[in-house]
Amino acid sequence: MVAALCVVAVLLLIVLGAALSHRRFVVQRTVVQRLWRQVDDELQRRHDLIGGLVAVTKAGGVNVSTIVQARSQAMASRGAGPVAQGVAEQVLNEELTGFLAGVPEGLRAGRDFGLLWERMGESEERVAAQARAYNDSVHTLNNRIVAFPSNIVAGATKVARAQYFLPGGRTR
Repeated sequence: MVAALCVVAVLLLIVLGAALSHRRFVVQRTVVQRLWRQVDDELQRRHDLIGGLVAVTKAGGVNVSTIVQARSQAMASRGAGPVAQGVAEQVLNEELTGFLAGVPEGLRAGRDFGLLWERMGESEERVAAQARAYNDSVHTLNNRIVAFPSNIVAGATKVARAQYFLPGGRTR
């Protein structure tokens, strides 16, 4: 009788541990999703600022076709996931660098350009901070998925690894 009670108690502890582990996976996945939405929102703000820079420089006679196309592709990648958006953002970053190199000094000295440029710097910092928080959360979740004994629950409940956001589409 005592042995049967011990077996039942051990089984209950295992079931309880599995349930708690699964709940923790659900919470971690929710955190990852929330943090991704924040990265996505910051990227959208950045795209809006780039649109403002394009408008100001276009009025000054600068060729804006390549940056407009890269911005459109980055905006179209929204919802495609961290890897696809990372690739699109890398292309946008490269085009932005080339675009800014072609902006005449007189136009850069203008009030509108200066204000937008300052906001772009702030936006870049916010994107980087949100991306770090997101990637840290992904790292924590992915480590739990492969670590024993939570890997048993992850396998049984088919918990998928999350994708990192790395401009350029690289994966870890």
